[in-house]
Amino acid sequence: MLNRRAVLLISSYIISILASIASFAQKDSGTGTPIQPPKSFDLNAMDRSVDPCEDFYEYACGTWRKNNPIPSDQVFWARYNQLAEYNREVLHQILERASIVTPERTKAAAIAGDFYSSCMNEAAVNHAGLEPLRARLARIASIHDRERFMKDVAWLHSLGVPALFEFNAQPDLHDATSVIATIVQGGIGLPDRDYYLNQDDKSKAIRTRYLAHITAMFTMAGDDSSTAQKEASAVLEVESKLAEAMLERVKMRDPKNRDHKMALSELASLAPVILFQHFLKASNAPAFDHVNVAPPEFFQKLNLLMESISLDDWKTYLKWHVIQASAQFLPESFVKEDFEFERRYLNGQKEPEPRWKKCVTAADTLVGQALGRVYVEQAFSAASKQRASEMINLEEKALAESIEQLPWMTAETKKQALLKLAAITNKIAYPDKWLEYGDLKLKRDDLLGNVGRIQQFRVSYNLRKIGSLLDKKEWSITTPTVNAYYYPPENSINFPAGVLQSPLFDPAIDDAVNFGAIGWLIGHELTHGFDDQGSKFDGQGNLTNWWTDSDRQEFEKRTSCLADQYKEFVVVDDVHLNGRLTLGENTADNGGIRIALAALHKAMASKDATETSIDGFTADQRFFIGFAQQWCANVTPERLRVIAKVDPHAPTRFRTLGTLRNLPDFAQAFHCKAGQQMVSPNACRVW
Repeated sequence: MLNRRAVLLISSYIISILASIASFAQKDSGTGTPIQPPKSFDLNAMDRSVDPCEDFYEYACGTWRKNNPIPSDQVFWARYNQLAEYNREVLHQILERASIVTPERTKAAAIAGDFYSSCMNEAAVNHAGLEPLRARLARIASIHDRERFMKDVAWLHSLGVPALFEFNAQPDLHDATSVIATIVQGGIGLPDRDYYLNQDDKSKAIRTRYLAHITAMFTMAGDDSSTAQKEASAVLEVESKLAEAMLERVKMRDPKNRDHKMALSELASLAPVILFQHFLKASNAPAFDHVNVAPPEFFQKLNLLMESISLDDWKTYLKWHVIQASAQFLPESFVKEDFEFERRYLNGQKEPEPRWKKCVTAADTLVGQALGRVYVEQAFSAASKQRASEMINLEEKALAESIEQLPWMTAETKKQALLKLAAITNKIAYPDKWLEYGDLKLKRDDLLGNVGRIQQFRVSYNLRKIGSLLDKKEWSITTPTVNAYYYPPENSINFPAGVLQSPLFDPAIDDAVNFGAIGWLIGHELTHGFDDQGSKFDGQGNLTNWWTDSDRQEFEKRTSCLADQYKEFVVVDDVHLNGRLTLGENTADNGGIRIALAALHKAMASKDATETSIDGFTADQRFFIGFAQQWCANVTPERLRVIAKVDPHAPTRFRTLGTLRNLPDFAQAFHCKAGQQMVSPNACRVW
């Protein structure tokens, strides 16, 4: 089933708004107000009463933030969300049309449309009640021994419920051309292990509220009050012990802590009580001899827990995870209780989103390749792909020059860094080959059943890769997504169509703004190949050391500067940013903006562009405003607390301020002086 965390993510789906998108310009389904995507450079967003050298985030975004409070059905509201709302309405119309059965409907449209139709059929969901869930709960209740328990854990994994741990196919860390089986620690219901282990008053209050939430869910599932309370206590105890066994989130960022390839016989010896042989057989994964275990210590501790915790408590734990993962696809009472804890209590959202919005998001999440295929057929311009490719080429040249000029790196390591840069592959806009859904059958009146069937297809598709060659043409996110990523095993940067539009990219605006926004993002993803973790992989995607010892020490000295700098930011109340958790993203942010600015200057030089102001701002000033305005946002305090604990990205305010304070070119552009807030007394630079 759809991972419940997916509903907590900010909607990041957007469609390109180039010439062909005009036909989709419609009114919001709920308000009747025309939805417009934000401009790439917006003078009206700025608050010019603020000194740019004291708080550039408020200078660039202050008026926007005052005029755009967080809507009651959101926990985070940014210029990205405005795009997301526009895009969701576009996808909404695509799905409404795709849900109409016609002879002309393509298979991709049928899959996307039929799932969406089942999601929107709230009457059928309420009429079915708990019936779709009963067979699953009954199966868990009938577990009678450890062997059957592990077989049913595998069955739950096939439904997208990763109880106890995660099991999937991933590239071999030391041979990125091949795909290997991987098992990873997991199995908790709260966002992070620290929610169970921290002893501050807020953490204790969250655990108390979580206990009440589990009790309420069990009661709605048919248990009497006393039984539900006992079951909830058992779940919290089991998950707390799993949390104690888990490695900290920051440590899990380090590839060496995820690098433990072993033979299946070694895994059996490591954790004999877990009975992995029964789990693997029931998972229907291809036969294999070796597995990567991340980390082994978790599974050694889990092995002890399998003996010390009663089978009845383990069954209760599985029962809870089935209900928790299913809640948003069940009748209204479950949806409401799930919202009250997950969205309102943990994240500060005031009211639920309209059902159509949730169904559009679910369609993109679960059958995004089908939906994305329809989207590309209707709403994308090849000119955007070409322009993005040109910008990427310029930035790769700028990064190469930056590497060559680094004063702290020796020639030997520079050579290896340049080889890695040259080997980076660029995936832009959409896949060369779309996923085929085979004989997947969806029913328009069976939402939970459809989610299960889709997840079984997705899990099976992933596991079938074990033992095969890595397909570097595959994408990990859907085509309309407003995001981008660097993938170490491929040594690739990936920019889906959704990100190639305003406010990140606008073909009609000057280069300065485009390089400040999408150019910064290009530089950011390129730098991820050389951040504190990406730098541990070579150009072929293998985990290997290509550094001299002295250069690695110099590198870590500079990344430590960033970690120490960012941990001083106060996120909310007394909660500071975790400089080590966010180090990779902060390194990429700081490197990305330097690369993008250098590429802008290259572009201007190649066009013999003269230094003229637009709207009263120089090219460099427009570059920095374009960069900052992509981050305009308001966030609930509750959501900020979650971000500080689990998100490797800093909140948007600090991604802006932290990056610019380290850049002398910014201070020069706005005539800032030492002692002002936007000039760091201890500026950090890695790349």
